[in-house]
Amino acid sequence: MKKHITLLFLLAIFGTAMAQQFRANLPQELKNISVLDQRSIDNTSNPIQSVNPYVSSGRANSETDLGTTIYDLQSNAATPYGRLYVHPDGTKGAVYTLGKTPTAYADRGTGYVYNNGSTWSGDPANRIESVRTGWPSYAPLGANGEIVIAHQSGTTPLVVSRRATKGSGAWTQTFVDPPTGASGLLWPRMMTSGTDNNIVHVICLTAPVANGGTVYLGQDGAIVYNRSTDGGDNWEGWQILPGMDINYYLSFGGDNYSFMIPNAGRIGFLVCDNASDFFMMASDDNGATWTKTIVWLHPYEFWTSTMITSRFFCVDGSAHGAFDKNGLAHLVFGVNAARSDGAGSFWYPWVDGVGYWNETMPGWLSGDTTSLDPDSLYAHGNLIGWMQDVDGNGQLDLLTAGGGYSLYYLSPTSMPQIYIDNDNENMYVFMVSVTETFNNGTQDYRHIWARATPNIIGDYWGDFYDLTGGIIHIFDECIFPSVSPNPDNDRPCFIYQRDNEPGMSVRGDADPPGTNWITYFVLEDDIVGVKENQNAARFEVSQNYPNPADGMTRFQIETRQIQNIQVDITSLTGQTVYSRNLGTMNAGKQMVEINTSQMTSGIYFYTVRSGNSSVTKKMVVK
Repeated sequence: MKKHITLLFLLAIFGTAMAQQFRANLPQELKNISVLDQRSIDNTSNPIQSVNPYVSSGRANSETDLGTTIYDLQSNAATPYGRLYVHPDGTKGAVYTLGKTPTAYADRGTGYVYNNGSTWSGDPANRIESVRTGWPSYAPLGANGEIVIAHQSGTTPLVVSRRATKGSGAWTQTFVDPPTGASGLLWPRMMTSGTDNNIVHVICLTAPVANGGTVYLGQDGAIVYNRSTDGGDNWEGWQILPGMDINYYLSFGGDNYSFMIPNAGRIGFLVCDNASDFFMMASDDNGATWTKTIVWLHPYEFWTSTMITSRFFCVDGSAHGAFDKNGLAHLVFGVNAARSDGAGSFWYPWVDGVGYWNETMPGWLSGDTTSLDPDSLYAHGNLIGWMQDVDGNGQLDLLTAGGGYSLYYLSPTSMPQIYIDNDNENMYVFMVSVTETFNNGTQDYRHIWARATPNIIGDYWGDFYDLTGGIIHIFDECIFPSVSPNPDNDRPCFIYQRDNEPGMSVRGDADPPGTNWITYFVLEDDIVGVKENQNAARFEVSQNYPNPADGMTRFQIETRQIQNIQVDITSLTGQTVYSRNLGTMNAGKQMVEINTSQMTSGIYFYTVRSGNSSVTKKMVVK
């Protein structure tokens, strides 16, 4: 008996699963299934009164349970940046939406946990605010302080909690009123910047009509921005940033936006609503001015559920981004599909994948309904996450009968988070994915997976690793990861929520309410195998010459081993103007010549691809 227990213990410690890059497809009939979508909610009085009696407090060796909550909706879509922060002195702060009194959750508010450099403060019994709140964001403030911003309900101001010494003392509570003409503010995101962390940035949604609000400046749910340059004492006022008003978009959904991890003097946020374009707003002057970059152009302008459209591939509402130390933006996003029949909008529970884009790559700007098709993204090297064939039998063995999936209204692989290390060398992506071989008999569990690239270009991604795949998590649903912008002793870290039932009680599945754990995870040095990835097969591509090209240009490809090479050239709008398979190349160098005489003047992008690796560079044609 003692030997058996020891074996289980070792499996729990070393049970992290690894999967290769092979992508096993689901049958087409599953991909064609569509389900009525559900708009974002703040809270609900759950009609189910019984409590799930099955609880567990098990955790892996690289994890620490921080707190518990029965209220289990941490986000409607994008998991927010700003739930965990590792301070330069090694202390840490973490927040989440806390609620322990189902089903009205009158006690709902910010659960706050602090680590003094060695130990965590323990499971919080109460919220930090004096009023009922939710959706907190946490950030450093001033020389040694901290700030939390959360919302109340559809017709009330935001709640700001501050204190000058992190981890100690009473919180000072103030409020930020909605703009004139809006009845309330919901689903805030917050971050701080500046040398002293005294510039506070907030984005949130004006309360839509469905949440007790009103139409604001023509939009039934407008994303508004506000900032304070004095640590939250005074606010400049809410504004709709240029390119985000009624002239461009009818409305936005809750939680379909997220701040990016700042760096090199750049801050930014993403908007990833499937009813609008997927775009980035970036600022080089701490929020004084903003620049909009469209990454994916929506095929239907002002799309709503009252339109009748066929299926189109789109972002699923969950995205995250980070700037590297050179100020280059890197984005990860869930991809799905949608349609509308005039009476409602629909999503596709088995359209699967996480995409990747950085500012050296062309966007998907053609307005094509298939530009974000996961199959197309995979072929072009932009799909970096998907459900894994865990048992290696060449197919995905999932519980598809009767639905099988839990209702988050996101791709089966989604909730991505990206982290770039301080050396600007290794880039990690954490994602939540439906995981075969882990189920409760009726639904498959979601686990948190990781993948890394050993260079900042993102032209090669290594193997997939199931971070919550050990035996200790055999009956755990692991969701809502939120990464810290700073490492824990040079190791990426994040918090996430887990419980024993796929889906949630507050939204979607409406499961019986039960205990959920908020867990802190530190990535061990050898888990994701970055060192091994650094020696993996890759290739290098030179800048074309001459550039600008006038009739003829050339570039060099250098490979490390035998591999098949494909070259594609796309226009600024995403149209492919040149495609050539070079066949199998031996290790070494090869010059590629391109005749540009038939191309119109302008900016183009040439992409060299081998398998799941690709390199894209910009080319100008006279």
